[in-house]
Amino acid sequence: MTTVTGMRPDQLGQLLMLASSNLPIGSYTYSQGVESAIESGVISDEASTLVFMQDYLALAVVGYELPTLGLIMQALDQGYDVLAAHLAHNYHASLESKEFVLESQQLAQAMVSWLNEVLALGIPAEIPDDGYLPLFAHIAQHWQIPLAQSMTTYGFAQLENMVLAAVKTVPLGQMAGQRILWQLQSDLSAQVDALSDNVQHGFDTLITSLNTDAVDKSEEQDCQQLCQDLYERLNISNNLPNLAILSSMHEEQYSRLFRS
Repeated sequence: MTTVTGMRPDQLGQLLMLASSNLPIGSYTYSQGVESAIESGVISDEASTLVFMQDYLALAVVGYELPTLGLIMQALDQGYDVLAAHLAHNYHASLESKEFVLESQQLAQAMVSWLNEVLALGIPAEIPDDGYLPLFAHIAQHWQIPLAQSMTTYGFAQLENMVLAAVKTVPLGQMAGQRILWQLQSDLSAQVDALSDNVQHGFDTLITSLNTDAVDKSEEQDCQQLCQDLYERLNISNNLPNLAILSSMHEEQYSRLFRS
């Protein structure tokens, strides 16, 4: 497995850009439900912040977003572009509140502006339609960033942004925020290698087990069935009703600092 130290210098720089909550996309303006959790009393101090974010890491990030990211990258890498598009559509449909949909779309549009205006990549217009995670997968695959590093970068960016929101809003001290973030990144690091291996193995096993003469990479019906088989094989689900409720409450919160 490729390690960070074995990556090209340009790939490491690309990872650092993708992990930034300030540039290029301004994700610091979102809290991923943290502000609503504070308002409702779910988060009130360092200990409760850590519990909330460890649950988010386990259920939302490791349980759904990172496997989905990995599957899209694997599909793109092996020429299953229609399957990648189906996975992206399903991800977009899984977003359970209006705020989360708008956040994902706005982050994607901000990233596209950066990619087109700064790097002149000419991103096809339809790619950002399904939101930020599928776009991230496309860019990571385009830059040939290894899967484990791509997952780590996406996950860390999510967690750091949430911790920053809690530091500002609970409020927490900087050292409390650093303790929380250190624990979260340690939890993520302990799981990401096995997770990336599971995604790659699950994808490869399913594809090679199929009758390739009967499965067309561009056939809509075949790709939709492949999506379902991959979700079942990897036990992927984004059924997080409490997080959806918090996000919906935030849409009508009287006073707020963040957009979600």
